[in-house]
Amino acid sequence: MVNLPFSGHTNPTLELARQLVKAGHGVGYIHAEEWRHKILATGADFIPYDPVTTKGKWLGSEVQAWNQGYQTLIRVGVDYDALIYEMLFLQGKQAADQLGIPAFRLFSTFALNEAVLSDFAHSGGWYMTKAFQFPWLCRLIGRRLQKKQMISRGDIVAELCHNQPKHNFVYTPREFQLYSDQFTPELFDFVGASIPQASKQDDFALPDIKGKLIYVSLGTLLNTSRAGRRFFKLCIETFANQNVTLILSIGQGQNLAQYGSMPDNIYIYDRVPQLEVLQKADLFITHGGMNSVNEAIYFGVPMIVLPIGNDQPTVAKQVQACGLGQELAIRSIDSSHLQEALEEVLSNPHYAD
Repeated sequence: MVNLPFSGHTNPTLELARQLVKAGHGVGYIHAEEWRHKILATGADFIPYDPVTTKGKWLGSEVQAWNQGYQTLIRVGVDYDALIYEMLFLQGKQAADQLGIPAFRLFSTFALNEAVLSDFAHSGGWYMTKAFQFPWLCRLIGRRLQKKQMISRGDIVAELCHNQPKHNFVYTPREFQLYSDQFTPELFDFVGASIPQASKQDDFALPDIKGKLIYVSLGTLLNTSRAGRRFFKLCIETFANQNVTLILSIGQGQNLAQYGSMPDNIYIYDRVPQLEVLQKADLFITHGGMNSVNEAIYFGVPMIVLPIGNDQPTVAKQVQACGLGQELAIRSIDSSHLQEALEEVLSNPHYAD
């Protein structure tokens, strides 16, 4: 297995590694050093990226990961019978072909084609997906990777969409997939969320729940942003002393004290075991990260989604289109809009079906 050092692209794959090991397979997982502990916990062998060469040190960490992951894979892949890679590792199919082994591709977000990538490019902010709005940039990156024989086509969009292995597994239901009729069942299996057994967090216990349980978590980018902090304060102001129980997860390393003393119905943590909370939640207020949304779908929890970038705006629109919740704009939301959205989602049985 091989992946890039992004939590949203890695976390869904860990349970697969665990189950493969449990089934008796030998699994090696090529990844960045900071993922060593989580990968070893699955029972797989952790294989760190080869060191960055002096020539490549000027590159950004993401580009380095593409390069070093590929170099490591070509070096160690001769000892393995198959390759499993997450779709963001563009070189996966080409590397498997070079090694002469079958390839299996995982999608932590929607399955991708030109139509989906166009939606990503035109709905997000200045994040990675914005690159797909500029064909010249996709060709430039593609030609450089092709020159190094890392991909087969001189365009990263063409590589993603057309250099496909025979087996593609998508961690979302087909009903939630954009343009689902364009993805043939012969090539694409929509397997739904990858849900591990909920882990126990020693410093967390569910509070006594009074009224509806509302869970708020906004992901790494928003947790540490001014907009995120403003929104957490807005939630506290809006839901204080109401007949609901509010759990706020504001992110590891964040200062809980900045929010002051909490009303009796509001509980604030730097992190919570999300799967445990979602099993009890009546509403999930989220940034729209694909993993979080898939987990909410799995547990049947309606959502209010406040996207910021990458695939999140597209995910939010799909949540609303599928009747799974409502989309709100984090930068313009106020207390009355938040209260109205909460009452609508909680009172309308359409969202809970």
